[in-house]
Formats: sequence, structure tokens, C-alpha cells
Amino acid sequence: MEVEEYARIAAVEDDHWWYRSTRALARDLLAPWLHRNPRVLDAGCGPGGNGAWLADHGEVVGVDVSPDALAYVRARRPTTTPVRASVAKLPFADQSFDVAVALTVLYTVPDDRRALGELVRVVRPGGAVLLVEPAFAAFGRAHDATVHGLRRYRRGELSELAIAAGLVVERTTYAYSFLALPAAALGTLDRLTPRRRRAPGSDVDRRAFDRVFAPLARAERSWLTHHDVPVGTSVVVLATRR
Repeated sequence: MEVEEYARIAAVEDDHWWYRSTRALARDLLAPWLHRNPRVLDAGCGPGGNGAWLADHGEVVGVDVSPDALAYVRARRPTTTPVRASVAKLPFADQSFDVAVALTVLYTVPDDRRALGELVRVVRPGGAVLLVEPAFAAFGRAHDATVHGLRRYRRGELSELAIAAGLVVERTTYAYSFLALPAAALGTLDRLTPRRRRAPGSDVDRRAFDRVFAPLARAERSWLTHHDVPVGTSVVVLATRR
């Protein structure tokens, strides 16, 4: 990820609607594990905001390959233990964690199968692995290049990746369905724009639509309590280790 992007994320991750909504969705999905005082791995933690809330429930270890990201964790997230490492080569013993969370991480890792295998290795039997990754190649934009995104997933692809790694998929769905049509239109526009005319892309500081998107995300989370959605800009997989 570009260094400047960490600064942009750190500036908005506490109050931007997408970060708040994704943490709330993670809280809903991980609820069965959160009352057990879990040891949690925040894989690819970035500046640390997405995983710091888990410290209210247990011990949190944040792993990132970037020293710039971990500098934000040390300065702003005192309840997270920062560790510099690649998600594809974790410096932890087998079965060290009760929960592993990877939010928009695997799509940036060259060997996503190896990275997911490492997450499985360090989670105890019965523990949870939560993945939230960008969905659909057609929704790709300049922002993907800014964060060094290498791929996007369909629900079946990410589920099959989890199963191949030895996980039991408990839940899989898309999320942020209300963004699908705008994302498809913007992705098409991006591809039609000559590369030389494209501005460097970052979506994290675009908060003009918070008042519109935040209530839509809340309504969707209520629906996701009992239903899946067939399309969205993110794909979610909750799985457990055998």
C-alpha cells in the first residue's frame, strides 16, 4: 500500500461510515466467540482501527508488513500488540489464536492461498476466521492500484479458498449491496478513461455521502441477521477451523 494511504486511513477510520459499518458487521458475525475472552489476530491490521475494538473482548495482536502502518498502531492503539510480519509467513506457533480477522487483506497478498493457510494454522480448532474482501473484478477502480490490490473475489471463489485451506464455512454473503450499481458504473468509467488521464485513486476520504450510506448499511446489517444478499461490493466469509 502507498504510504500516503495509511495516513488517509488513520485520519478517517474511527468515523467513516464504511469502517464503522464493517466493524459492526464483524461484531455481529463474531458474537459467539467474543464472550470467551478470545486471543485475536488482526491480520494486515494497517493503522489498527479495524481491530482495536476487539480489545474490549480479549487480547488483540495486529500484524502488518508495513512499519508505517505499525507506527500508527503504536501511537494510537495501545491495546493492540503490533508485530511486523507478512500474513503469508506468520511468526506464531500453531493454534495460538481463537479468532483471526482479515479485512481487505487477501486481495493484496501475492499468494492468497498461502496467507489463508497461515491464518488457519494459527487458529485453534473451533476458532473463527473472518474474511471481508473486495468483490467482483468489474467493480475495480484506481483505488485498487493505490492499495496494491491484485484481485477481487466472487463469493464462491472465496468460500472455495477457505474450504481448500481446511476451514468449515459457516456463513458467506455479499455486503454493501446498495453500492453495487454505482461501483459498476464507476468501474466502467475508470476502464474507459485513458490511463494517462486517471488521477491516483483513494476512496477512504470521500465522506460526503456518510449520511446516506450509513443508514443504508445499518438496514442491510439488519437484513443480514437472517438473510444473505446476492451482490455487493464486498464478499464476507465466516469460517471455523475443524
